[in-house]
Order: sequence, then C-alpha cells, then structure tokens
Amino acid sequence: MDELNKIDYFISQSLVNLLFNMVPECRCVFKFENNFPGEVYLFMNEFASFLSGEIEKSPTSDIVNNSFAFINKIGESSNLEVINILKIGVLEILYTSKNIDRKLVSDALSEKLQKYFLDFSRSYY
Repeated sequence: MDELNKIDYFISQSLVNLLFNMVPECRCVFKFENNFPGEVYLFMNEFASFLSGEIEKSPTSDIVNNSFAFINKIGESSNLEVINILKIGVLEILYTSKNIDRKLVSDALSEKLQKYFLDFSRSYY
C-alpha cells in the first residue's frame, strides 16, 4: 500500500470509529470493511440515509442528536478530504431527502456546516 492509500485508509477508519463511538446504535446497523478507495463515501451515504429516516421518526431522539454531534465534530476538521466526505457523503444526502425539514437540519448544524448545507440550494430546488 503506498503512502497516499495509507492516508485514505487512516481517514476512513478514523471517521467510522468516531461515528461508532458517538452514535453506538450505528454499530448494529452498519458494517465498514474499507476494502476499496472511496468506500467511506458510500458508508457515509448510508449513514445519512439512516439519519434521514431517524429524523422522520423522531427529530429529537438521542440517535439524531448524537448524529448531529458527530457531524459537527468532523465539520471542525481542516482536512479537505474529511470536509469533502462530509459534504458529499452526508450533507448532500440530507439536503436532498424529501421527507425531512431542511430548516431542522440546518439549525442542528454548526455555522460552518450550515453554509455548506445551504450551498446545495444552488444545485437543488
């Protein structure tokens, strides 16, 4: 494995471990193997779809609150790959989810992430 792949692997594994620690319920729902480059994007897409369903069921549940704490935590990163994973893997999925209130999502995000989230309004209506 070359050095750049090691960096990708480390980022992916770090994000998944943080998710499982902050939202333990996800351990029962998701499995992450890190078998191919970009797998973390698909994993985060699945997490965002799961979160969308949880928001529909109970927008103030512990799972939802812990999930937004996780999202905001990784949003503090200055690593561009981490931010891209967050934007494409999570925020875009939440923005395009039909059955959840965008304002509710935006209000749960940090100021930095609100900007990224609302930027999707230029691409989606």
